[in-house]
Amino acid sequence: MRLREATFVFLILATGCRADRAGVTQQIIPQVTMDGVEFQVDRRGVPTASGRLERLTYRRDTTDVAASDLTMDLTAAAGPIRLTAPTASGNLAQRHFRVTGGIRATRGADIATTPSAASRPSSDGRIGIHGDEAVQVAGPGYRLTGTGFDLDPASGDLAIRGAPRLVVGLPPRP
Repeated sequence: MRLREATFVFLILATGCRADRAGVTQQIIPQVTMDGVEFQVDRRGVPTASGRLERLTYRRDTTDVAASDLTMDLTAAAGPIRLTAPTASGNLAQRHFRVTGGIRATRGADIATTPSAASRPSSDGRIGIHGDEAVQVAGPGYRLTGTGFDLDPASGDLAIRGAPRLVVGLPPRP
C-alpha cells in the first residue's frame, strides 16, 4: 500500500467514517495498528522532521501511540540529525513522547547513544528532547560522557548534564 493510500485509510479509520444507519448503535474501534508508516512533522509549514516506523498503534479514545523501529531525521541548523530507537510511545494530544531500548543519534561523524529519552513541549511550544540516563557522544578523536542531556532539535545544540567527562586524543574509530 502506498503512503497516500495508507494515509487515506488512516483518515477514514481515525475519523470513524461509515454509513449512518438509523436505529443501529455504532461502536468505534478504539485502536488502529499500521505497518510501514512514514511521517513528516511541520512547524508553521516548514518541515522539521521526517521518518519511518515499522509499526504504529494509535488509540483513538486516548490519543496514545506506541511504535516500533523508529528512524527519524531532524532538520537542525547545525546539520541533519538521524535518530533511531527500537520503541517509542507517547500521547499526541499532550505532545509527550518517549523512546526506549537504546537510542542512537548521528550527525556527521558524531554519534550519541543513551538508553532512553523523552520529548516534551516547552512554554514557547518548541519541543525539547531530554534524557536522565547515561549518555555518550563520540566523534573523531573524542568521547564525551555524562548522566543526562538536553537536545534542542531546532538548533542541534546538545548539553550534557551530570558531571560530564571529556576524553580527547583518541585514535580514529575503525
